[in-house]
Amino acid sequence: MDLVIISPEGTRLTENATRVTLPGSMGPFSILKNHAPLISTLNKGTVTCVVDKKIKNFDIEEGVISVEKNVVKVLIE
Repeated sequence: MDLVIISPEGTRLTENATRVTLPGSMGPFSILKNHAPLISTLNKGTVTCVVDKKIKNFDIEEGVISVEKNVVKVLIE
């Protein structure tokens, strides 16, 4: 699935990930391929994604996530 992290300054990360774990406002949660559509708020924490069997971490202050048709968009401040 496609993962895009966008800040007011522009696109910060674009990857083809197999799993994304996010710091949700009600606790951490993960997104896998073919996940149901979703919109959620995010708290300060780390976005962790698995890309080509390697783990990448990206620290965020807060944000919003949108998941639809295997596209995960993370909008951060």
